Amino acid sequence: MHQDKTISVLKIFLIAVLTTALFSCRKYVEDVPVQGQRVLVYTNDYRLLMNNINDSGIGCGLPAILGSDDVSFNDPAVQQDISFDPSRVAAYTWRKPFYTDKTDDFDWNTMYKALYTFNTVIAGVLDSKGGTPDERNAIYAEGLVQRAFTYFTLVNSYSKQYDQATADQDPGVPLLLEAKLFVNLKRATVAEVYTQILKDLEISIPLIPINQVNSVKPNRAAAYALLAKVYLNMRRYGSALDAAEKSTALFGELTDYNQFITVAFPNLLQNKEVLLRKVPRISYGALQLSTDLLTLLGTKDLRYTLFTRPGNATNFYPNFSGRGFFAGAGVDPASVGLTTSDTWLIRAECLARLGQTDPAVKILNDLRKFRFKPADFTSLTAANSQQALQLVIDERRREFFGTGLRWFDQKRLNKDALFAKPLIRTFAGETYTLLPNSNGYVFPFSSIIVNQNPEIIQNPE
Repeated sequence: MHQDKTISVLKIFLIAVLTTALFSCRKYVEDVPVQGQRVLVYTNDYRLLMNNINDSGIGCGLPAILGSDDVSFNDPAVQQDISFDPSRVAAYTWRKPFYTDKTDDFDWNTMYKALYTFNTVIAGVLDSKGGTPDERNAIYAEGLVQRAFTYFTLVNSYSKQYDQATADQDPGVPLLLEAKLFVNLKRATVAEVYTQILKDLEISIPLIPINQVNSVKPNRAAAYALLAKVYLNMRRYGSALDAAEKSTALFGELTDYNQFITVAFPNLLQNKEVLLRKVPRISYGALQLSTDLLTLLGTKDLRYTLFTRPGNATNFYPNFSGRGFFAGAGVDPASVGLTTSDTWLIRAECLARLGQTDPAVKILNDLRKFRFKPADFTSLTAANSQQALQLVIDERRREFFGTGLRWFDQKRLNKDALFAKPLIRTFAGETYTLLPNSNGYVFPFSSIIVNQNPEIIQNPE
């Protein structure tokens, strides 16, 4: 990312002030200095705001990683280690509240902080000076896509799964569309949040560049990929298929994992599958993988070779039995943003759900050729669309394990009788059960946030 080195120290300071405004905590917001109101004049000022990935590059949080059936902390060493952090224990055991009265939710804070920046850009960049119309439109569209992605993550973390029958009644998250310091944080409905996400993407797609210099900046393929994910969650499979096909038509290249058997796997900026770089704010250093996941994966799958390690490896602290998730040798943690492999699998799932068995399975096999050594590859087959759908869901689990994305698949798949199932795990001698479509799939708000913003009604236990 390139920055204009001629910008004054004062301007850099004021931009920093602006980007540190938080909506999640009104007391903090009221303390923000007012100097930040007059800094953004030139188009490049807004470009610098959008280039800051410290906050805007954050996707789903640790509770999604710990709560999914990818992990199973059966080893006593891991159980003892996470016992020192009650919020991690609560997320792993699906037990509310996650946070004590003195513990904040930094995932929530980070995303709303990023939303303040996106709202600032959306409101002002089109009237900025010094840039071309195409430059201003591109930054504006990037802000819309980033805002849509962030709200999609928030509403699917802190609200019920989208259901057309109840979405206009189910509480969503505060829908803040302006960069204001004094706002009402009443929760919009799930339907209202989804409507805004779709609106942002609809406006952004004609304006956003087809090509970008890197995956920090969303391109048009990324916008269509996000649109496909949104429609998939809404169970609008025809629309999801159309958006996914438009995304892959623009950019649908896959990474051949055979290239990285003996060399390091590329980081997210180098990985050509990444359409929009997003990472968890924080992860956990000893993600012990569940037996059923490892059985599904199999030892010949290159995803097993590249992204798992023995639990006694130096990559993990503490060490444990079995195998754990290994994000790769680079500086990046797991990818939780938008990828071409996701759009491929969305296409396959939608085709299966629409009764097109053979095209769905062909997409799966075309993808899997990049995930196995040629000698180990075996084509999948399906006798009907239901079998094809099962194959797609299994492939999604293999493709995204350890990232937290499986949690959101579990949540949406609870609407299907074929996939809805209770999850059971034991921790410190106690057994915990997560039922399909239960409140356990809705993250609680931090007590600090609710106490300081009483209009945010806490989610039920």
